[in-house]
Amino acid sequence: MWAIVLAIVVVPRLAPPAVHPVQLAVTQLSAFDRNSVVRENRIQRAEMAQSQQVAAWSNELKQGLAEYQAKQQALAAAQAQAALIAARSNHPPPPPEIAKDIYDAFSPLGPGAVQWAMNVAYCESRYHPNSVNSSSGASGLFQFLPSTWAFTPYAAYSPFDPKYNALAAAWLYQRDGPSQWVCQG
Repeated sequence: MWAIVLAIVVVPRLAPPAVHPVQLAVTQLSAFDRNSVVRENRIQRAEMAQSQQVAAWSNELKQGLAEYQAKQQALAAAQAQAALIAARSNHPPPPPEIAKDIYDAFSPLGPGAVQWAMNVAYCESRYHPNSVNSSSGASGLFQFLPSTWAFTPYAAYSPFDPKYNALAAAWLYQRDGPSQWVCQG
């Protein structure tokens, strides 16, 4: 005998495991966005470079202006000194550059030497650095003879350069005194 037994098994329906959705951060940029970021970086670098260049030029300008002002003050001081000397000597003062050259060369030797040099430069050349005596060949601010100029420490320079002519005159004045010049102002 056979008996059939039916059994019903109830299996509860299990819900699938809970899936927590994972959100991925997308870091890719579209080609347009990527290009605009690169372009923006280039623009920022260019602007920074321009700002740095402007700052460098500004500093150069400030330094150049300070140097120019210092030079102008030195010229004004030399011109004022030359004007005082000229007033005492009854002749006009030299141009500012000539006054500075004479003052720079002779001031280490004292105020008397500066006074003497202003008088002699006026008497010899009327402060004209390109003056030439056609009979003797003497030339420059202090009218150096070619033979005298040749043995000065400044012989490598032109006797028509007022700076070196004044330096040579100061050197000769310090070495031999004022007797080297006939014209004493």
